[in-house]
Amino acid sequence: MPSKEAVQAFFDFYKKLDKNCTFRLNEYYANEVIFEDPLHQVVGLESLIMYFDQLYARVSEVHFEFSEPDVLADRVWCSWEMIYRHPSINASQPVRVVGASRLDWEGDKIIAHRDFFDAGQMLWEQLPVMRSVISMLKRRMAG
Repeated sequence: MPSKEAVQAFFDFYKKLDKNCTFRLNEYYANEVIFEDPLHQVVGLESLIMYFDQLYARVSEVHFEFSEPDVLADRVWCSWEMIYRHPSINASQPVRVVGASRLDWEGDKIIAHRDFFDAGQMLWEQLPVMRSVISMLKRRMAG
């Protein structure tokens, strides 16, 4: 079971996470970590750092707000809201994404991290061509 301090330190780190501190992921993740989100699966700490380096390379701003985490033995659940800006997405305007994370811990390190969120809300609906296609599909599905 992770310590309360380790869990809090992890969420505090994510509140400040940007392209300048991805090298610190080793403080929170085990070497053999498995990270999954609706767009990717990454295995291993080195691969996770490279993934985050690419992910955050052009993000001009990112901010997370977290709910109070639920700790159930070695598993931590938390819902969150992310607001980010990217020069190629949504005309550099803020994008709001709601999601949740499941974190499996071994001691004070995360061995598995799974994010759940709507990839359309995060990315596809923010691109002009895709936004109109998705909007049309939603209208057809609704009626």
